[in-house]
Amino acid sequence: MEEEWYITPIQVRDFIFCPTIFYYKYLVGIMEPKTEVMDEGLREFSKDLERWQERKTLLNQRRIHVDKMLFGYPITCRRYRLRGIVDTIYWSNNRLNVLEIKSSGSTKLYPDHLYQTAVYGLMVEEEFKQTVYKLIIFYKKSNKWFEKRFTNQLREYIEKTIEKVHRTLESGEVPEHRWGKKCVSCFYNKFCY
Repeated sequence: MEEEWYITPIQVRDFIFCPTIFYYKYLVGIMEPKTEVMDEGLREFSKDLERWQERKTLLNQRRIHVDKMLFGYPITCRRYRLRGIVDTIYWSNNRLNVLEIKSSGSTKLYPDHLYQTAVYGLMVEEEFKQTVYKLIIFYKKSNKWFEKRFTNQLREYIEKTIEKVHRTLESGEVPEHRWGKKCVSCFYNKFCY
């Protein structure tokens, strides 16, 4: 019997950011050396595991009435072969929402953060058999809050991307590389051709 690969929303995010980075990290095993920013993010994540009340306060500050909230919710989605821990799931006026909190000081929404949150959205829909209404990304340092509707177009894009990630893992083929501005300072650019 063939082994099933389960992937994480972070891996899907990495694939969207750059399929070549995904290949070198997850198939070849070449990991980027940790930076101070990465370490700080891990420290913040560890602290956040104990801060569910802070989540509720954050939602209250936004004048969002919360019917129910789940925090640090582990989830496995067989349909898409995904595993992960959803930062915050909450219902407001019986609508299901997914909140991802980033330690960044960004003042703009990074697309890969939206896509990562959308992957969590698919997983949450499968788990609760309910449509996710909004995807929210909150950047702690800048206090910036971004809400996006979980549209069918976004859902389909994420589903297709998940399929591509699984195909890449199963085939072991190097994805086609497209050189861009972000490549200049990338740790992995020395492996690209």
